[in-house]
Amino acid sequence: MARGRDAGRRAGDEELAKRRNSPAHRSLRKRAQRADAARAASAQGSADALVEPDEGASPEVGTGSAPDVVEERVPTTELQTPMWLSEPSADAPLEDSGDDAVAEPDDDGLPEWARDGAPAYVPVFDPAPRPSEDEDDVNDEDEHLDHDDEGDPRDDSGDHTVARASVLGAAATGTDAVATWDPTDGTADAADGAGVTAAGAAATPGEDAATEPAPASAADQPTEVMPAVVEPVAPVTVTPASSAAAPTSEEQEVPKRRGRTWAVLTLTVVAVGVAYVGAQALLSGSVPRETESLGVQVGGMSAAEAEGALSSHVDDIAAQELTLEAGGQSYVTTAQAAGLGIDVEGTVAQVTGFTLEPQRLWMHVVGGGEVEALTTVDQAALEAALAEASTAMDGDAVDATVALDEGAIEVVPGRPSVEIDQEASADVVAQSWPGTLTVALVAQVEEPSVTDEDAQVFADELETQVLAGPVTLTGDDVETQVAPETVAAYSSVISGPTGLELEIDGEGLAAQLVTDDPALATEGENASVTFDDNHEIVINRGQPGITIDGEVLADVVVQAASSPDRTGELPYTAADPEVSAEDLGLDDFKEIVSEFDTPLTAEPIRTQNLRTAAADVTGTIIQPGEQFNLHEVLSPITAEEGYGDAHVIVDGVLTSGLGGGLSQMATTTYNVGYFAGYELIQHRPHSVWFTRYPAGRESTLWGTTINVVFENNTPYAAIFNSYVSGGRLHVELWSTPHFTVETSASPKTNIKEPGVKEVSAANCEAKSAGQNGFTITNTRTVFLDGEQVDKNVDTWTYKADDAIKCVSDEDDSADE
Repeated sequence: MARGRDAGRRAGDEELAKRRNSPAHRSLRKRAQRADAARAASAQGSADALVEPDEGASPEVGTGSAPDVVEERVPTTELQTPMWLSEPSADAPLEDSGDDAVAEPDDDGLPEWARDGAPAYVPVFDPAPRPSEDEDDVNDEDEHLDHDDEGDPRDDSGDHTVARASVLGAAATGTDAVATWDPTDGTADAADGAGVTAAGAAATPGEDAATEPAPASAADQPTEVMPAVVEPVAPVTVTPASSAAAPTSEEQEVPKRRGRTWAVLTLTVVAVGVAYVGAQALLSGSVPRETESLGVQVGGMSAAEAEGALSSHVDDIAAQELTLEAGGQSYVTTAQAAGLGIDVEGTVAQVTGFTLEPQRLWMHVVGGGEVEALTTVDQAALEAALAEASTAMDGDAVDATVALDEGAIEVVPGRPSVEIDQEASADVVAQSWPGTLTVALVAQVEEPSVTDEDAQVFADELETQVLAGPVTLTGDDVETQVAPETVAAYSSVISGPTGLELEIDGEGLAAQLVTDDPALATEGENASVTFDDNHEIVINRGQPGITIDGEVLADVVVQAASSPDRTGELPYTAADPEVSAEDLGLDDFKEIVSEFDTPLTAEPIRTQNLRTAAADVTGTIIQPGEQFNLHEVLSPITAEEGYGDAHVIVDGVLTSGLGGGLSQMATTTYNVGYFAGYELIQHRPHSVWFTRYPAGRESTLWGTTINVVFENNTPYAAIFNSYVSGGRLHVELWSTPHFTVETSASPKTNIKEPGVKEVSAANCEAKSAGQNGFTITNTRTVFLDGEQVDKNVDTWTYKADDAIKCVSDEDDSADE
């Protein structure tokens, strides 16, 4: 019976000791110790009265060994007794109804083990260390407690050891303080916690006091008891423990089991590590399964096989088109031209070779998937490609517009201004390829004033309004329909201040409408100038017609197209004739400013040629700054124009020439220009002098080689009138007087008598001797408002006009 009670008590004590030695209870005990020490000084007398020491008990101090102490917890007002130490309530069920059940507390609130006469509680401490218990665990379990590292029974630093004694032992010896034994210097410090005495002070004969093992290094250190002030505390009666419970065999087996566990764990970790390294080494030479790169399956291949498989595709990939884009512009090249290539060896090396990374081993288990290809970059080639792309894509903004082509409405896209950042774009291209074959370059882009969307909106407006169908325009007794295709043909789209605008060529559209329907307009009468039979000038200023007003027609068409019935009023205006009085300069033809005439010969055909020439010259107008060119006026000199062959004697030989006698027209017109004060540009006198012409002031005509040309250097238009009358050729110049001309001729000098020239030709025409040869100078002075503005001095030498004697070849032989 007694053994059963003892065994039950030991089991309860062991469980209680385990609880008290937990980190949480050690922290609570520290708090209680500090609180009790504060009260011990003021309650010393009361403590002596409450605790009865056993006879013969005395603290053993300075014995040379660490004291064995037992610490008892006393509940205070600050730290309440833990629930597991308190007496359960009356209505709480008992866990054990046997002999060893804890007695219920009396009315004083003390548990059974704290009452007088109760067997002393002897805690049994587990000497084995607990690796998982440390100060951090204690602190974590009760974050509201103020922990103190001093006095920790598990502190193995060797600096100090706190000896704990029971309250019973302190009371038995009557000591005033609790000592803390320091094995390093042999001194004892006053405890900050509850009162503590030397171990064994309260032990009864025959019972071993329960002690906590002291460090081995403190065996020979003395222990000194220091006085301490104890505050009064509430009376507590503690019964000394009757005996100490010895460790059981199970408790002794715990450290051994823990050692074996750690050994097994260590060996397991080592074995797993060796297997892991071995697996990595074994698989390092092959590509993980289900691995691909650049679209090529290389899973399960060796590194060399994978490199070979990728190498066969590298050239094809590098030759693919690479499109560079910026601001809607694009430039197409190839990766190879841009200096980009594939680093086959580096790509395969990403998934082969030895490594301790677990990801590699995992890839062999689940598959490698897609492996990004590593690239090589020829920086110089890449920069050159981007320079070419910049040349093609960089540029100013161009507004979008709308084209009207044969009635079709089409949007012409614009473009933004683009300025490519070549340096930044090079990095983007190198990083993007070969993942993408279209790369957006880094560029500064500004949209145009008129975007493609704006142009599309304008095109829709044209299609639904102005060019949606024909418009009807009505006028005086006329009506016409203007087709949208006709409007579009004379329209264009321009960029205006507010965006796109439709610009209609109203003049062109009006002319087209009149061409399509002549009844829409009446032609005017052209201005003209003629000469009557009396050789007086007759001026006809012409008459304007009526036609469509092109200046307002465009607005009328747009307004009509916007009206519900798409109709409008046809705008009219006066139509100038094709040739107006202003075009001819009719107001300048006021009078004859210069005229000249020369006598005719008896040759009828020659005279006819002069009449034809006079008709060509009549009505010729030269505006200010224009030239009179006789050959151009008379051309073409053909039979169809009325010119005939007339006799011409050349070096005594009678010949016929088309337009013979026109040299007389040349002389007559030359003198008209001469006396008008015009600028003389080209003329040439005959080689021999004909008395019908003024000596030295005449000219012949021979195509464009010998011609009469002068320029109207006045501010007035001039018109020629020429006719044959009274046996003379007349040429008149009508204009407004401007210059005053004075002329003079020098005496004839260097006179040479004519001789006789024999001609044996069959068509020889004999003639008597003509005029002497001589030299003469003509001078013309031109004045404007009394001031000389020009002076011409022209000197010419004529040859003697020899007589022509016709001879035969026989006469020439006889003379010899």
